[in-house]
Amino acid sequence: MKISRNVLLALAAASAISGASAATVDFSGYFRSGTGASSQGGKEVCFRMPGSIAWFRLGNECDTYAALSFGATLGTVDGTTFKTKFTTAYGTQQAANWEQSSPAFREAFVEATDIGASMGMPALAGATLWAGKRFYKNPDIHMLDYTYWEVGMGPGFGLDNVDMGAAGKFSYAMFRIGDFTGYGVNTSLGGYNPELIGGGSRTATVHDFRLQDIAVNPGGKVTLGADLVMKSNRSGTSTYTQDVVQQITVDGTTYDVVVRETKTIDNEAGRNGFGFTLSHRQENLFGLGRFNDVTVQYAHNAASLKGFGFAGSNDKRREWLVFDHWVIEPTGMPISGSATIGLRNATVNDKNVKDFWIGARPQYHLNNVWSLMSEVGYQQVKPEDEPTRKLAKVTLGTQFSMGRSVWARPAIRFFLTHAKWNDAAGQAGAVACTGRDCNTAVDTYADKRHGTTYGAQVEAWF
Repeated sequence: MKISRNVLLALAAASAISGASAATVDFSGYFRSGTGASSQGGKEVCFRMPGSIAWFRLGNECDTYAALSFGATLGTVDGTTFKTKFTTAYGTQQAANWEQSSPAFREAFVEATDIGASMGMPALAGATLWAGKRFYKNPDIHMLDYTYWEVGMGPGFGLDNVDMGAAGKFSYAMFRIGDFTGYGVNTSLGGYNPELIGGGSRTATVHDFRLQDIAVNPGGKVTLGADLVMKSNRSGTSTYTQDVVQQITVDGTTYDVVVRETKTIDNEAGRNGFGFTLSHRQENLFGLGRFNDVTVQYAHNAASLKGFGFAGSNDKRREWLVFDHWVIEPTGMPISGSATIGLRNATVNDKNVKDFWIGARPQYHLNNVWSLMSEVGYQQVKPEDEPTRKLAKVTLGTQFSMGRSVWARPAIRFFLTHAKWNDAAGQAGAVACTGRDCNTAVDTYADKRHGTTYGAQVEAWF
């Protein structure tokens, strides 16, 4: 076959253009995985307090989880730089080498940094305009694996880091969150896949306002934020289908069968709500390095403590949380660690529950790689008109990590965890659990009030 000279030149030019415009891709991510066993045999187990919003995670995670991100700087126009990022995540039961998983599409957004440069607006110098699905700031208590301000539970847009001088930096974001049946396994859709109810007939729109980096004392800064939740629903009613598992008995044998049900919802259901967060960070408290965070949060009706909205919910909610999170790394000393104490009080539909935790994770570094580690945690949950649930957990182990820091990763750990709980906790639900998000109860411990698990785990971010 004969190809003309003009066609060859066109192909070469197209190749050169595409090569010149291709962006360098940055690959980053997080993952954890491990193995182990328990005092009752079988797979490793974890110990969680029924009714609590958090758990002490060291030696207490029973799944394989990964979040993989691909980002790129696309280019700069008139001083404004455009970037993009995609993140997928998956979790498995940590039971075999080949475990089929349906990855979640967690992030897909574009941001334009220093939008003020191209707009000729000095007031927006250094500010970032963005749109899409993303993790939005997401401050957390790492040792609890608890992200306490996680408003970005749906797609949205925003303007970040507008310099307000002594008042700090202002950010605004809008997120729209739909009503779905939840992140339970749906056999018709597969995996952790929320159903779209009524074609998205019930949603909650969240307006997030923040002032960050407000200097209030030497080494201390305040973050102040408010989240306004507005219901945004269609009129009338909507129908949707849901697969549910039912039991039938045939010739004396019971079988689980999947039945598809059609359900009807009132599109008008839902409430507005609001919440606020006030946080103070003190760097290098008492000269021990790193930081100490003191945070107070409040949420009302359709707003959660984390800032996102409950679409289609008629619940009457009043909830507050106060906690301290302290991370230390003293200069010139072979120790590091973190500690936290918190109290949550929630009243939903006139039913009150109190949730308390306290714990610490000290670490002694034998050299730049090898360290001894431990974690001690205690939790209480007190539902109204019910006895107090109690759970204590201690983990001992050793770790090999890429450096001496609390945040040094990757980290290879060998651990032993022992937990003890009272009758009220054991009767409230499964304390011992395993698998993805610890969603599988371990029945062997149902009539027990203590347990032990041991194993190895790797955790990494890059």
